[in-house]
Amino acid sequence: MPQGPHSDAIPSEDVPAVSVVVPVFNAMPYLRELLDSLSAQDLDADAFEVFLVDDGSTDGGSAYMDEFASRHANVTVVHQGNHGWPGQPRNVGIASTSGTYLFFADADDVLAPHALRELVAFADAHGSDVVIPSMAGTHGRIVPPWLYIKTDIDVALPKAFKTLAPQKLYRRSLLADNDIRFPEEKVRLEDGIFNAAAYLAAKRISVLGGETLYFLRNRDDGQNISSGGFDPVGYTGSVASICDVVVAANLDPDVTADVLAGLYRRKCLKIYTPGRFERYSSKRREEWLRAHRDFIDRFIPESVENRLPEPYRSRSALVRRQDAESLLDLGRNEGDPRLKAAFWGGQPSGDGDLELFFEASVVGRFEMPELVCELRHRDGNGLMAVPVERDRRIPTVYSKAGLFRGLLTSEALNALRAGTHDFFLASYIDRKYITARVRRLESSGLPDMDRNVHLYGTGHGNLSLAVAN
Repeated sequence: MPQGPHSDAIPSEDVPAVSVVVPVFNAMPYLRELLDSLSAQDLDADAFEVFLVDDGSTDGGSAYMDEFASRHANVTVVHQGNHGWPGQPRNVGIASTSGTYLFFADADDVLAPHALRELVAFADAHGSDVVIPSMAGTHGRIVPPWLYIKTDIDVALPKAFKTLAPQKLYRRSLLADNDIRFPEEKVRLEDGIFNAAAYLAAKRISVLGGETLYFLRNRDDGQNISSGGFDPVGYTGSVASICDVVVAANLDPDVTADVLAGLYRRKCLKIYTPGRFERYSSKRREEWLRAHRDFIDRFIPESVENRLPEPYRSRSALVRRQDAESLLDLGRNEGDPRLKAAFWGGQPSGDGDLELFFEASVVGRFEMPELVCELRHRDGNGLMAVPVERDRRIPTVYSKAGLFRGLLTSEALNALRAGTHDFFLASYIDRKYITARVRRLESSGLPDMDRNVHLYGTGHGNLSLAVAN
């Protein structure tokens, strides 16, 4: 019997443990891999059903789904006219299936063979209403791994709201009892609106971490829905719809503020990342600023803005002022997409010094210019520059990357102010001073240091240094 806060009655033998719902529109040839991964599940076929909603495919996928269903008794196909967005097909699946749990898969992704069995067993054992599987990207899809590294039985809402994709296991009674469905109109973030309602109604949200259970594909044809262009008003309106649900829940004020700040940072302030905002036309920039100003007026008082880390807090203040030129300057100073920088490793070097190695490359160039490493304090009021030199003793990992060595002396370490310092590499390229945030490679080790000074990888995969008071 489940040991968590929620337990369903024992289902009858003819009710599957989990129903997998898949909206399908022109997903060939990727659909083959998804269906193969479902047929390879090590959960008994009688314990799960697959419900494919063909949303008017014209690429031959309809016939393939029918043929696949003819060979698998637990697979059902429904053909319908195209609705243009996955919310309506997913709702058809919710209404037409009977499993104790629901899992929403996309037609171009892949499940690990043990995914369904482990997700169902975990939800049964812990009484979880929502289980977030460990996920990874394939074919160039970037999925930040930090959320899925370890299992978390009781996930706090601010953390849960960092993943709004629908590829999760949901207890059917959670959706039925609270009348939770996907928006059916063509709106951005329809899965985020759905998840906001599910998260807030759930008694327990969990992450099943560790070995990857679900693989998100980056399609070669560029037809992932998330790859399309954004309408500033429509997209920001969808973020506002999610925030409306959060505000209406009357949560603890600190929890509400943390959730709102996180949604604002990830869904709105990403527009102002280096190299992105400056690619927009002046008209487009104004459209984003106006949409975000209205959003700020509704959801982001300065008390919430102050919860943002840098550089997001500075970005937000400039958006509030509608200062496009200063946002462009901030982006240019924050980082340049042409310069790539990563932390390769480090080690203590006598007398309390710290030796650091960086990989760096410039897009389109083989030879690297001279570099400097900058440590920037998060409050924006402190910067330390450390010269770095090309190190030719160690072979480079990439043919167009150079390995650079820098030395943080014990005197420099002792001079650092308390707080968090972020690492940047900087150089002059085409007579322009550009910078790039230093990423922390997953393979890079972090040297043991004095307990007052701590190197670490951030949740976004960058390198930072914390100095205790």
